[in-house]
Amino acid sequence: MRVWQIVSLFLLISLSACQVIGLDAPSAATATPVSTRTPKPLPTATATLPPDLRVSNSDLKGLQIRFLHPWIGDTAETIDLLVDTFNRSNEWGFKVKAQSAGGTGALYQQMESMDVGDLPNLVAAPNEYLLSWHQSNPEMLADLTSYVQHSEWGLTGEQISDFLPAFWQQDVSGDVRLGVPLLRDANLLFYNLTWAAELGYHQPPTTPDEFRAQACAAAVANRSDRTISNDGTGGWIVETGSGTLWSWLRSFGATPYIPETASYQFSTTQSEAAFSFLRTLVDDDCAWKSRLATPYDYFANRQALFYSGMLEDTLIQAHTMDRLKIEDQWTVIPYPSTDGSPVVVAGGPSLAVIHTTPEEQLAAWLFARWLLAPEHLAELTESASGLPVTQSAINDLQVFGGQRPQWRAGLTYREQVQTPPANAGWRSVRSLLEDAGYQALLPSVKLEQIPDVLRMLDGMIPEVEGTPPAS
Repeated sequence: MRVWQIVSLFLLISLSACQVIGLDAPSAATATPVSTRTPKPLPTATATLPPDLRVSNSDLKGLQIRFLHPWIGDTAETIDLLVDTFNRSNEWGFKVKAQSAGGTGALYQQMESMDVGDLPNLVAAPNEYLLSWHQSNPEMLADLTSYVQHSEWGLTGEQISDFLPAFWQQDVSGDVRLGVPLLRDANLLFYNLTWAAELGYHQPPTTPDEFRAQACAAAVANRSDRTISNDGTGGWIVETGSGTLWSWLRSFGATPYIPETASYQFSTTQSEAAFSFLRTLVDDDCAWKSRLATPYDYFANRQALFYSGMLEDTLIQAHTMDRLKIEDQWTVIPYPSTDGSPVVVAGGPSLAVIHTTPEEQLAAWLFARWLLAPEHLAELTESASGLPVTQSAINDLQVFGGQRPQWRAGLTYREQVQTPPANAGWRSVRSLLEDAGYQALLPSVKLEQIPDVLRMLDGMIPEVEGTPPAS
């Protein structure tokens, strides 16, 4: 039985036994603190090269390196096309072989099950995976600092400044650069503009109270019409994924991750307010749990004024609206917050080089650098409908954005983007958070028991992570 299942059972038993138990974006403070300033230009590489970089271009000829990534479908096909282009045109004469792990979780499991000699040379994985591997084996990932700074093979100051600062800083641990950002996706709310206007709301909500008012109005409208089948729908579709819950926590000013001690504390006034807000939405029938696994048809058929999704979902939602011949205007908006600032949490895979031989490491880095060229990033981002990591890639996607206004609307808040905790433990904590969110919204758990759920969450994290609890 997996840890989160044990936690779920433990919480349920404990609590049941008790029974007392395109819009203009305002400025916003960040969640996990990230610099919003332009990164400083890197120093010029020194004449004395580290051993890993004492390689000549000719040493790379005839090599074959392996690239492991999580994507499937169109994005995997795009990766294959990019790899084929690189293999046919690169000046160093080495080849790249791409392999899909079939998903982000599957990628982690594959990496964990491999012997050291079987690891790929390059991997695309989320920040928490890179940190986890680095924590368990500091020699597993190559430090990319020297590669980035190299006068011939590195990145220029202009290229570095092209990255959104929040993303560029995310893969640095102490003095070690574990990766470089490749692709991101943003947690957003999908919002029916036409229906909201008919309900009397002509602006998206910017605070939780405004969100609640609109969600409840939509629920009342569906209960009051002549269609019985939509009764009990209309507001926000309940979603307890870690990205959604972290976004709501940030909406109420909660900062559960404590960087100074690399620990978590969810049992706070702000976290209680966030979970209580969601629980009240459910209790007042302004939020509902869907039967279908996906929200797209519900949203198109006005069974949800809002749903929580990712930027990449805009393409699927647009296709759904076309398929059902729905003419409602819709968009994506940030999560509302108590101070009215937009909350947009974004994460995704970065490129990391596995520590092997100097020749294979340099080859892996050179392919990674090639992928970071604006035209290649744009091609990959378009296939995934994700959030570009550089301004140049955004510029190259002008035509794509013109054809997909909802996707373009999601870019409005890129300067205010927040990142999940830069912490190896987030890989496990996010599952515990999802379970706590699920438990908090169970009918058997009363509103006044929310603090107990959060305290139990705090108690489980050190047991799973083997770390001391936050003080």
